Amino acid sequence: MFNNQNQRSVKIINEIHPQHMGNSNEIERMILQSKICGADIVKLQLYSSELLWKNKDRIYLDIKEDELTKIKEYCDNLRVELSASIFDEEKLKWCESLGFKTYKIASRTVLEDQSLCEKIISTNKDIIISLGMYDFKKLGVPYKSEKIKYLYCVSKYPTPLYELDIPDFDNSFFDGYSDHSIGIDACIYALSKGAKIIEKHFSNNKSANVLTQLGHTGSMDIHDLEFLRKYSDSVTILKNQI
Repeated sequence: MFNNQNQRSVKIINEIHPQHMGNSNEIERMILQSKICGADIVKLQLYSSELLWKNKDRIYLDIKEDELTKIKEYCDNLRVELSASIFDEEKLKWCESLGFKTYKIASRTVLEDQSLCEKIISTNKDIIISLGMYDFKKLGVPYKSEKIKYLYCVSKYPTPLYELDIPDFDNSFFDGYSDHSIGIDACIYALSKGAKIIEKHFSNNKSANVLTQLGHTGSMDIHDLEFLRKYSDSVTILKNQI
């Protein structure tokens, strides 16, 4: 099983925040489902709601240091990697002390906090950066490093398919695609164009968006993830035979 995982050429990242809705039991359930259905990485968002959003409306989604420690231990026991989008230096210190291998930098962080970006990059860990809010056509890539992988993204929730301009990844600086559209059609299209990383939110109830406004509609569930894993592995096999 672990040999097959090491042979994969496509990484699938399950973003479970904020779809876990602040429930620790749901977090563990989503991590277990992610592992069973083929995700390579499970990702959280680590922030202080009061600092980031300037209010307490989302404070129930904040993950405390002791909670993060428990989540990391749970992932380690399942042998699935835990990663996080980092929004302040304190959260970076938490993750460094727990031995995180991969960090995510959100596009809003690229725009708003150059100092934090540089501190994250200076850890020399694997870095994934989304450019959904960043004008890469005018400005190019914000940082250059062999440790950085860039994701094409449109920062709308959900993203209409007609607003996507998914690149040819084999002839682009983009390494993968962060998807917010409904369904997994755009992910499959990105894989067919050479994406090596697929990131998408994960939910156990895609209809919950009507009540919670937490982006469930643009998420994938266990059935979507299982299909995406099988499809990406099949693409890998076919490319290796050509």
